[in-house]
Amino acid sequence: MNLLDIFRDSDDLVEFPTGTVLFSEGVSGDHMYVVVEGEVEITLHDRLLANAGPGEMVGEMALINSEIRSATATTTTRCLLARIDRASFDSMLRHVPDFAIHVMSVLTERLQSSFERVD
Repeated sequence: MNLLDIFRDSDDLVEFPTGTVLFSEGVSGDHMYVVVEGEVEITLHDRLLANAGPGEMVGEMALINSEIRSATATTTTRCLLARIDRASFDSMLRHVPDFAIHVMSVLTERLQSSFERVD
């Protein structure tokens, strides 16, 4: 599944300049983003965890297991992002099976990456 195909023409596209903190770890969250253009850096305690580019999502974990952000997301370039609120996220999980599978795949990859960092 290519998230760009779904969100490129979204009515919820928002542009952010370089250096914008989209959300911070420990803060409550009620939305996520899909990167349409640009790059977002994900950090935890000022340590780089990952970079997200076009077609990737950030912030979904706060919508899945709690409302608290587990990391900080900062734009490293000018970004065009699709903002997805909790209701839209829940609707997509229910009605777009490929989206649900994609979310599970992303979470699995992130979990595996975390385990590799621990070893």
